[in-house]
Amino acid sequence: MKNILKMLLGMLVGAVAGYGGVMLVMWLVDGGMPSAKSHSEGIDYGLKAMSIGFALLWLFVTVFIHLVLHEAGHLITGLLTGYKFLSFRVFKFTIVKTDEGLRWKRFHIQGTGGQCILEIPEDQDVEKAPWFWYNAGGVLMNLLLAGLSILVLRSFELHLAAFSFFVMMAFVGILVAFMNGVPMIVGGVSNDGYNLWTLWRHPEERRFFVRSLQAAGKLSRGLRMSKMPATWFEDIPVKEQSHYLEISNRILYMALLEDQQRFEEARMVAEELMALGKKLAQLYKLEVGGELVMLELLTTQRHDVVDKLWDKQLERYTIANSKYSPIKCAVLYAYELLHKRDAEKADTYKQQFEAHRDDYTMPGEAKTTTILIESIIKKSTDNN
Repeated sequence: MKNILKMLLGMLVGAVAGYGGVMLVMWLVDGGMPSAKSHSEGIDYGLKAMSIGFALLWLFVTVFIHLVLHEAGHLITGLLTGYKFLSFRVFKFTIVKTDEGLRWKRFHIQGTGGQCILEIPEDQDVEKAPWFWYNAGGVLMNLLLAGLSILVLRSFELHLAAFSFFVMMAFVGILVAFMNGVPMIVGGVSNDGYNLWTLWRHPEERRFFVRSLQAAGKLSRGLRMSKMPATWFEDIPVKEQSHYLEISNRILYMALLEDQQRFEEARMVAEELMALGKKLAQLYKLEVGGELVMLELLTTQRHDVVDKLWDKQLERYTIANSKYSPIKCAVLYAYELLHKRDAEKADTYKQQFEAHRDDYTMPGEAKTTTILIESIIKKSTDNN
């Protein structure tokens, strides 16, 4: 009942917001800026208000269009400024560039509906690497579509279906541009505006942004982190004042330590990150928390610490994302084998990883996962 009431309340709030947004677009079309049509004949707001019901039918279509073209905006502006294509995702469906060509795969990040990842060439001067247009391209595309939709509405007589479509295209475009352009953390993920704001304020740390893209490019081609240039990974401890670029760099360094099987050091880095508390975005907290569980079991094996970390939310998140992230399979394997001592259940996650080894978007992570699983097996044998 509680979930039903929550859903109904959400629908009510959405309907009110949608009505207000559509009326705003109508005002921009007919009221905010006088058009030749509005001078020659009266504005039938009653008829246009009735069209709102039809317009809402276009909601899912226009959201999908803006989501796809938002990511296309990143792709276009990125390619024009020297980036190379790596992957393009809408919901869970992802096109990934591999050594064998383009491949369809499945991937998902909590709090995001899509993602376009481009690669910066390895020889790129990190101090001069372009960063603005790639991050701004999505918002600019949404605003362009919204502006063109308003222009169409002001310039042509449209029947109800077409009128409703372009009204929703304008409304959704403005809404998506606002949600992505105004700096904020959404679902634990920094939006485009927040990325731009941080990169503008901290030019000395733009190298972290560049190196994360370079590392992603190598991982997608099956290279492990330990085989990448050592200069891409800086051992810089985080503190309470650290922003997301520094935190992202620290997580990347932790992943390097895991790949090098320096588990004790990796555990200390994970503890350092978790000590940030509320400063650590929820998505990062779930990512780091799961790996800290695995690292605890590979090192000190403090089972009380594992029990404290492994709450229902972390368990659900790890299981759900094990479909897309091979490292999550290693986390679940370690938890079941080394903590719960359930070899049969642990084996299901090992089999899941082996069955989907070639399906992951980052083959380099899959190679690291193989090493982690071997280390977990060795730890279990040592314990016995």
